[in-house]
Amino acid sequence: MMRTVDHARYRLDIQGLRALAVLAVMLFHYDPALLPGGYVGVDIFLVISGFLITQQLFLKKQAADYAVTVCLRRFYISRLRRIVPAYFFMLLLVWGVAKLLFTDDDYAYFFASLKSTAIFTSNQYFAHFGNYFAPGLAEQPLLHTWSLAVEMQFYLLLPALVLMLSGTWVKRVIPILILVLVLVAEWQLRLGGHRQETYYALYSRIPEFLVGSWLAISVVGRDWSQRCADGAILVGLVLIASSLFGLNSASSFPGLLSLPPVIGAALIIAASRSRLSVALAHPVMVWIGFLSYSLYLWHWPILACIRYYTGSQSLGLQATLVFGFGTLLLACLSFYLVEEPARKLRLNVLRPYLTVPSTLAGALLAGVGLLGLYQVAPAAKAYIASAGLGSEYTRYADPADLICHGSDTGHCVKGDLTSELEVLVIGDSHAAMLNDFFAELGKEQHFKARVLTASSCIPIPDFNISKLPEWSQAQCLDQIQRVQTELERDRGRVLVLAGMWSYQLQDSGFAANLEAFLKAHRPDRIYVLSQVPLWLKNPIRIQRFASLGLTSRVPVDPAYRRANDEISRLVKSSGAQFLALDQLPVFSQAPWLAENLIYMDESHLNQVGVRAYAQAAQMQIRALLSHDAP
Repeated sequence: MMRTVDHARYRLDIQGLRALAVLAVMLFHYDPALLPGGYVGVDIFLVISGFLITQQLFLKKQAADYAVTVCLRRFYISRLRRIVPAYFFMLLLVWGVAKLLFTDDDYAYFFASLKSTAIFTSNQYFAHFGNYFAPGLAEQPLLHTWSLAVEMQFYLLLPALVLMLSGTWVKRVIPILILVLVLVAEWQLRLGGHRQETYYALYSRIPEFLVGSWLAISVVGRDWSQRCADGAILVGLVLIASSLFGLNSASSFPGLLSLPPVIGAALIIAASRSRLSVALAHPVMVWIGFLSYSLYLWHWPILACIRYYTGSQSLGLQATLVFGFGTLLLACLSFYLVEEPARKLRLNVLRPYLTVPSTLAGALLAGVGLLGLYQVAPAAKAYIASAGLGSEYTRYADPADLICHGSDTGHCVKGDLTSELEVLVIGDSHAAMLNDFFAELGKEQHFKARVLTASSCIPIPDFNISKLPEWSQAQCLDQIQRVQTELERDRGRVLVLAGMWSYQLQDSGFAANLEAFLKAHRPDRIYVLSQVPLWLKNPIRIQRFASLGLTSRVPVDPAYRRANDEISRLVKSSGAQFLALDQLPVFSQAPWLAENLIYMDESHLNQVGVRAYAQAAQMQIRALLSHDAP
């Protein structure tokens, strides 16, 4: 991650610790199963950064020509010179790749992240990122910049603490701040519903910086014996190892669980006289440490783009080689051609004009300027235009046609609104995509459908909301309550359930819960629709890649067939009806129909597909309605 002051060059063991941290992060991002707690490498980086930056500030403060404004100016020039060039070099290249590779909808999400990344606020963007149709976080090329945003934000706070207070006061204040902020983070995590926000928050990471800061101004390690230093570094390595292998993505982190790796890193830094530091100061580890910022900058965008193209989280041999060699090549180019020349750049001529405000303003303008630079070459524009699709191919409902997905918009009823015959339709997004389906058939067959849905949620009692992302849990609970109200209002109407059964059945308790619901609500009037065919890759992306000359195919995912078979047996045993609509001829050439794309992603039909589906299912829906004819 971030390369800091030149003093690090005299502590080669710290460069080795940097290498350990960046390798842990890269291994975790490559495959979490290999190093479940590898993400704590970021926290190790933050301790190192806090230590070195505070040490630098204190050295400047003790200089004979010390002046606050001069010190601040030099500090921020140093930070920007080390961070910004390689950072914006990465942003520009990733921006160009995303513009070519990403579909229009996916690019819109990327560009939103780019805007926040350019002004170092991406931690706030990703803290609130998420909806059902947003690309997965693993496909967000700028996700890793959240930690760099946190670091830059901390640099705005640290000088005030270090330069304005005496060393004695700083040593007293820092432990209190660490304790308070760790407890606040832990409290937020225990409240529930705030895990993502807490993970990316500045306040939850400040303690990690401050541990390094306190270490820099304390006497810890200065007078330790050889034996004591050896013991400290051993304990530090054990603490870090316990986190690397003992934590995982489900751990409640940061909070109290961040303390072992943070304390471990602090002990290793403090034990500078240890004979074991020689291992960390090995030339290979030192070289990786010097390269760590560029490695961190480039490894994630490469991984994200590979996963975006392959549609898979796991990397095969070829993709692994591209990841490994691509990361090393771009990191070396960034380090030797951008990072190092910028670090050595002398600004003697400009320095008199570089005040603190102008320096910070310059960084902001660089970010804003990045957002206005984009010009695509004519050939690239032609590629992009050829891959363009109308909106009816990239969504399942018109945004202007409000649907009750996750909330009551007041537009839950579709079809013939004058009809007295009403069907209740519930389910997850696979039911939500049927709004146009029931709107069209309702008008033709003179019935109306009340459609109540929520992302990844089948709104029935006792549905396991804990498996859902935080942003969708409240929506699921709201829709469960609305469905209950509707069922109590009219228990005699026909009830239709639709869902992505291959996803829902991953929860071990879902099948029993669904069966209990069906038996409790007049199963003879309940119809469960099969899941439509599922694909291993996004067809719209494949079409995009084809326009760039990148070959790929759209293989079917057999999981949907297995899920339909299991749901069919369950539904029939409960006395309800199962409609195997996935076997209709409309899907015989899916994901296309008469050379038109009928899917908007791997599992959802687009508006073109939904309308074709409605026409193909007319007979089945007419038979369904005959049970409720007046």
